[in-house]
Amino acid sequence: MNFRTVLCLIASGAALAQDPPRAEPVDPALRGDAGNDWYQHGRNLYESAKHNADLDARLAGYQRAIDVLSRYLNEFPNHENAERAWWFLGLSYYESGRLEDANRCFHTLMNRYKGRYATAAASTLATQHYHRRQFAIAATLFEKVADMATTSVERQQGLFNAGLSYEHQGRTREATDCYRKLLADPDPANPYANRGRYYLGRLLARGDKLEEALELLDNVVMSNSDTEMRGQAAVQAGAISSKLGRDEVADKYLMLVLNNAGMESSHAAAQLTLMENRFARENYREVIQLFRRSATKAEGDQEARRLMLAARSYMRLGQNVEALELFREVERLMPPDSQHAFEANYLRLYCFYRIEGRHVPEQVDAFLQLYRRKRPKDPKVHTALLMKAESLLHEKKVDEAAKVYGEIDPSLLSEDNRPGFYFHLGSSLSMAEDPQGAVAAFDAFIKEHPGDARIPQALIQRAKAHADTGNQAMALADYDRLISLGGESGLLSEAWMRSADIARHEGNLDDMTARYRGFLESAPKEEDAKKAKANYYIAWGLVKSEKMKDAVPHAETAREQAPKTYGENAGALLCLAWASLGDADKLCEEVDKAVAGKYTDKLPEQVIRFSAIQAFNAQRFDQAARFYAVIADEQDPEATPRDVWRFLGKALLESGKPGEALGPIEHALNAAIDNPALRADGLLDKGKALLHLDRPADALAVAKEGMDLRPQGHVNAGLNILVGDVLMKQGKPADAAGDYVRAVEFMDDNDRVLKPEAMHKLIEALEKAGKPADANRYREQLRQKYPDWKSKPAP
Repeated sequence: MNFRTVLCLIASGAALAQDPPRAEPVDPALRGDAGNDWYQHGRNLYESAKHNADLDARLAGYQRAIDVLSRYLNEFPNHENAERAWWFLGLSYYESGRLEDANRCFHTLMNRYKGRYATAAASTLATQHYHRRQFAIAATLFEKVADMATTSVERQQGLFNAGLSYEHQGRTREATDCYRKLLADPDPANPYANRGRYYLGRLLARGDKLEEALELLDNVVMSNSDTEMRGQAAVQAGAISSKLGRDEVADKYLMLVLNNAGMESSHAAAQLTLMENRFARENYREVIQLFRRSATKAEGDQEARRLMLAARSYMRLGQNVEALELFREVERLMPPDSQHAFEANYLRLYCFYRIEGRHVPEQVDAFLQLYRRKRPKDPKVHTALLMKAESLLHEKKVDEAAKVYGEIDPSLLSEDNRPGFYFHLGSSLSMAEDPQGAVAAFDAFIKEHPGDARIPQALIQRAKAHADTGNQAMALADYDRLISLGGESGLLSEAWMRSADIARHEGNLDDMTARYRGFLESAPKEEDAKKAKANYYIAWGLVKSEKMKDAVPHAETAREQAPKTYGENAGALLCLAWASLGDADKLCEEVDKAVAGKYTDKLPEQVIRFSAIQAFNAQRFDQAARFYAVIADEQDPEATPRDVWRFLGKALLESGKPGEALGPIEHALNAAIDNPALRADGLLDKGKALLHLDRPADALAVAKEGMDLRPQGHVNAGLNILVGDVLMKQGKPADAAGDYVRAVEFMDDNDRVLKPEAMHKLIEALEKAGKPADANRYREQLRQKYPDWKSKPAP
């Protein structure tokens, strides 16, 4: 790939990277400038090599240019022509096939200079990465081109190409930003404006910002830009107008494409969209008219969709022969395993069934040979079997028909055995997604043969069919009738379970709970997965009904029986239950499981926050830190409540993780900028963390900053103790004692945590300062006032 190829159009109308203007040659004799002599010599060698037709001589010329330009840059790195020299050195390397050396030169240009040569270097590198599909790097470089551009066209080109690169990565937000910046460019002659509107419109349409997308695309359609792009924009605008319910507007856009020369590449897409719109409106004759209007075929999946729409429209109009031929065309066009080929084969079979029934069995066999093995449970396969069975039955081939019904669902009995016929007919229609037909068949079976042993099976299948038609009341009636009959435990438990599911979907919590309990009582030997489902939804219903205590055992059982299926959801219910019951220890235990299982997103934030507070108050600081970390947003610190950062920092500090604590402490400080008391408290935490990280000087500075805020009470005492700790770290016990004394003397004796700690540290400082008498005096005070106090190890 030569240099000119690298600077080709990169995608969808992207512009060529521009060569920087050539430096005007200067007569060296007039200047007396050695550096300029070297530069001009190297530049002349490059130009001579570039225009040499002999490949070997050209490469040798580039090598001489490399030698001279390299020497020039070594000896005159700051010369006025250095920037140009780097450019032509890079070009010489590039044309010599030494891409890495060339890119080194371009990187130097880009990082060291800001002129047009640096911009050209960045564009060159960006284009290389784009062609290698390294879109992340390309996007960054193209944005740099836009930032460094010395002309509006370079800036617009960089923004457009950056948008394309981001699109290839699927980074829609960044691509959108680039296109918006491109369109906001003040240059009225922006050559990328329409392309930017088109690409931005497409992105906005995908994000359901339809009105804004339509306005942009309409601007492209009505512009004087490239006709092909206008056609593409019109197709997009038509599709968006359809989504917005503006059918007439959609038609105008799409017909514009079909009626204008230069938009032929978009004809197929416009025709397809028009056909889809008409089909959705059930205007099947217009679908066919549009199909017949153009003999131009689309390609691949698009052509298959076009043919399928026309064929389906013929079917809806009862023109089965015409539909059948189009379905055959789809089969020839698409691979046999594709969804379109499968649909076409099935619908062709259905058309044939409508036309005549004598040869349907053979047609069904051909269909099954292609698709039955890979799609054994597909409704269309079963419907094809039903066609075959009905055809055989119509031909009075009872044994063969019974065999086919058996393949659909048990076996089809002879016409003399009407109960079996209706029973299996009902089963077949249910599997073929014809629930109304199934209800009718089972109605006849149950009404005419009430004593048949298969009545329970018919009831449960009719109940399913009722539910599929949306008649939930009739479905529940059948399930209840089956439950009242008792009988086979498998059917009984299924009736309980399915009726409970209906009650759940209808929001009848009490009825739902009772039915799931009935399932558990009727099916003690059922598999754990089903029992887990019943237990989970009993717990769910009880939580919804605020019967938290009763919900707990069912949620725990569901989690034990099916941890993979219900473990997380049951855990979430338990968190809600323990929170409502006020059992802080149980709640924290469950929230910890949620953290470990990574399903805290299922918990309300207030539950996690409450558990964090409880853990902190119980001095389970590791646990509290885990909880606070869940609701702390490091990516958007300002969105996190200040107290979350504050107590996360404290919890981490108390857990012996001062390095991790610094970040949250800093966020808390930023949020407390206008609150001196909280800021002083945060500075105290920060100072402690720094001291634990063996940064005493920084800790001392932070402590003094906190004292300047004139805090009161514990914070003031804590800062004095912190200063003392720093001084002790620095080997200044006498100075440290003074700060400890201030903390001890100004604190209330009722403080049984911080004051005894301060006294203990004061005693140590006095001992090390050689003042044993003073140390003993405070030791005696400590013993008398706080006889039970014990020092705790440093975190």
